Amino acid sequence: MRTAQRGRPLLPAVIGGVVLLLIAVLLVIADNTVRTVVRDAIASELGTALPIERGSDVAVEIGGFSMLAQLAAGRLERIEVTADAVDFGQVSGAAEAVATGVPLDRSQPADSLTIDFYLPEGELVNLADNLSGIPLDTISIDGDEILLETEVRVFGIPIPVSIGIAPGAADGQLTFDPNSLSVSQATVTAEQLRGVLGPVAGAVLQTRSFCIAEFLPEAFTLKSADIRRNELVVRLAADRVILSDEALQQVGACPA
Repeated sequence: MRTAQRGRPLLPAVIGGVVLLLIAVLLVIADNTVRTVVRDAIASELGTALPIERGSDVAVEIGGFSMLAQLAAGRLERIEVTADAVDFGQVSGAAEAVATGVPLDRSQPADSLTIDFYLPEGELVNLADNLSGIPLDTISIDGDEILLETEVRVFGIPIPVSIGIAPGAADGQLTFDPNSLSVSQATVTAEQLRGVLGPVAGAVLQTRSFCIAEFLPEAFTLKSADIRRNELVVRLAADRVILSDEALQQVGACPA
């Protein structure tokens, strides 16, 4: 009997522990449910606000430990969005976006937003007119360059020419700068190419561009363009940007 009496005080502690455990489980379930609802709402809204192709898979992840705590604070710590088909003019590719410090009050700015746009090698043909001033036979990616291959006729003689193009970013435009040259598989300088091709060399050597500002909200800045993993990757960024429908619909303009 004494042993049973000594064990009775443990019962309230056990019950209290179970109650706390149930509360913790319910909070986790509630947090996950709210996170799912918010995530789905963001994915739906992005599908209409940004140039995402119909039927494209859009995935949203919300960072931070507690969704409920973030909602109570009125600000989401980090939102990551991926879409497998986003249009920018005549080209299409996958995109990854990261937004930090996103307020629930959409009249207030988010801390930052970056978007990486991945253009696969097969889409480069849609930029042919922006890559070179001459007709091209093939367009591919070779190392950190876009490789253009064609034939140029000089006095009726076909001469194979390969041009390595370095992508870049300047004044809101993608730039394509001839970086390496070869004629008949022999490496040449710009001056040597002018000597071989004459006036045609100007169209080969000219830095060309493609303006994407008119396809983007004006708050975005084109930060960089380079080759990664056999894709042309374009990075866009905006600081203290308002993510309202009105702000996202105000697109930029290309130079006249």
